[in-house]
Parts: sequence; C-alpha cells; structure tokens
Amino acid sequence: MLVKMDQIEFVGDLSLSDARELARLGSGANNILEFGVGGSTQIFAQCCPKIFVSIDTDRAWIERTSENLKKISHEKWTVPWLDNYPYTPDQFFDLIFVDGHPSKRLDFAMQVWSHLKVGGKMVFHDTRRFEYFRELAWVMQSFFKEVSKVEINVSGSNLSVITKCAPVHYENWNFTENKPMWAYGAAEMPEGEALCKIGV
Repeated sequence: MLVKMDQIEFVGDLSLSDARELARLGSGANNILEFGVGGSTQIFAQCCPKIFVSIDTDRAWIERTSENLKKISHEKWTVPWLDNYPYTPDQFFDLIFVDGHPSKRLDFAMQVWSHLKVGGKMVFHDTRRFEYFRELAWVMQSFFKEVSKVEINVSGSNLSVITKCAPVHYENWNFTENKPMWAYGAAEMPEGEALCKIGV
C-alpha cells in the first residue's frame, strides 16, 4: 500500500532524506524486519506492512519508541517488540533494516540474510560513516553470489541497499561459450579469420 509522504510523522535520529527513503522502501514491502527501534519504526508502522517485526537490545529505546508510536496522529499501530537477541526469524522478509546497537549490527545482518526473500532489500543506516559502510561491504562480499544490485547512499540519504537475487554461480566462459581460444586473445588468430562477433 502506498502512503502519502506528507502524512508520515516521526521523531528520531533520521535525516529527512533518510525518512523519505525509508517510507518509499517500506511502502513497497509486505514483510519488514528491523533491528534498532526509533524513527524508522514509526515510519514503517505507517507504511502498513502485513508483518512488521522490530527488534532492539535496549528496553529504554523500546519504551520511548512505543510512546512515540502512540502520538502518530491518524491511526494506532501495534508493533511486535522482540528485545530478546539474537533473533532467529521463522519467516522471510521483503525488507530488512540494519541499524541498532553498533556492536551487534553486523552480527544481525549476517544472521538474518538467509531470511531475506529473493528480490528483497537489506538496508543499512548511516553508511556515510566508515565503520557502518564496512559492515555493508562485509555482507556484500560474504554473499556476493546472491547480490544483484547495491545502491550506496540512495538519493543523497545515509542509507545503502543490497538487493538479493537467487545464487548465481561462476561460469568459466572460456569453456561454456565454445569460442575458439584465439577469440579470447589466448592464441594467434588464424589467417583469414574476422574478429569475433557478439551475436544476438
């Protein structure tokens, strides 16, 4: 369900560009899992996902965010809080948001990658900071065969997005394309041959 951006309300440590991007991403997701409650929780709750699981390791943040959710003007939302960590999902998600306690972000992302749907997006907050960009890079290299696209600091925000694909296995085209070795530059081109054509 698409939500009008000018109707979304939140209190939290997010730039407006971050908030707009989270609202855009959230409105396209049916199932959202987030680590790190706050402004993102309020935004996702207003984007009407069918399943929204929010996790934090800090009870004070959970209580503060719960109070802020009550102030959202149009409707009240019930968000399932799970402050037990680590969390092992029993379902798959369209969108996984990685924020939360700095010492647990990477561990969380690595742990839940397998619960991101093919075509789903893992979103990292604050990737203009080196230590958080490094986490994004670690997840990318760890699951590189399942990465179809990476967007860094999308639309001027502090959010970077990895889109998941079905595993793509390396293929040695020297053997699978059946081209002669000279066409790879690995042998002399025979007299009278033309350059290799791309084909259709």
